[in-house]
Amino acid sequence: MKQEVRDRRSDEVEAMQAYYGNALSSSLPLVSSKEDNEIPLEGPWFIQIIDIDDDTADNTTSNNSSLGIPTLEIRLPSSYPLGEQCPEPFLHNIMMNPQSKQSLFEEMKDMYETDIDVGIMWCERCREELLHGDIKGVDNNNDSNCTTDEQYNANDRTQDDTTTNQMDNGDITTFIATTTRFGQPRRNFPTDVITNKYYQRDIVHTKAFRPPKSGSSEIMIAHVASVTCAEHVQWVLAELLLNDKKIGKASHNMFAYRFINESGTLISDCDDDGEKGSGAKLSSLLDMCKVDNVLVVVSRWYGGIHLGSARFKWIASVARDGLVQGGYLER
Repeated sequence: MKQEVRDRRSDEVEAMQAYYGNALSSSLPLVSSKEDNEIPLEGPWFIQIIDIDDDTADNTTSNNSSLGIPTLEIRLPSSYPLGEQCPEPFLHNIMMNPQSKQSLFEEMKDMYETDIDVGIMWCERCREELLHGDIKGVDNNNDSNCTTDEQYNANDRTQDDTTTNQMDNGDITTFIATTTRFGQPRRNFPTDVITNKYYQRDIVHTKAFRPPKSGSSEIMIAHVASVTCAEHVQWVLAELLLNDKKIGKASHNMFAYRFINESGTLISDCDDDGEKGSGAKLSSLLDMCKVDNVLVVVSRWYGGIHLGSARFKWIASVARDGLVQGGYLER
């Protein structure tokens, strides 16, 4: 294993241990274990999918010792995370519609890009599905990776708005975050606007950026588009949230915009999307840079390590890179 690959994996394991503690294992656990274990850098990695936000998670796991603990296994190619080959996800002790499982795996693989760590990002996506989607725990005697349609009873599925990121009520199309953990609000878009090609805009995307000293799965990406009316803003936001699965799963999609309307009035607004204070920072950036007729969105995938106030610096920096890439600012 190349030293650069080893160093990156070591950093990711350290971040996952800080985030998941004993839920990270070197082998498939049958019950919750408090014993320390050495996590092999070459993999595979096993992460128990429990609700880490629940203070009673450990007790809940122990009380369900008759069931296998839902676990994500990540098998690593030799070049990960610096190569193009994607790791392979597997789910253990989980009952799930095979088509839904395959769709989930494909979505997780779509999240992978060269130089991006997937551990926390993939486990959080599976955790969301465990809490709100088509997943159930299964008995230890079942082969969790060979679940059949007969084993899964769709009628037993609990219906919840958070099982989908889109709800169409005719005149209004609603984006619903897959988890309420990060405080993202629902967003309502006029269907006739977001489906009208007249309002379509080109969107510039920056490369994924990982802030220094952040979690291994922490990334930020800016999206910039030219806008001259509220309908342009609505179209771009809907395009990002509803039509890009990866962006729709981001922890936050904070944004700000400024444009001059037909009457010559400056229209501006911003939104934190659960990242308190970030919208105002982006709005201040647009004001200081004196750029108009632009919308800037910064997507953040939380990596498990709190960045404190430094996060605003990186959010603004990524947004500025987007403005440069979009031709609004000189480098």
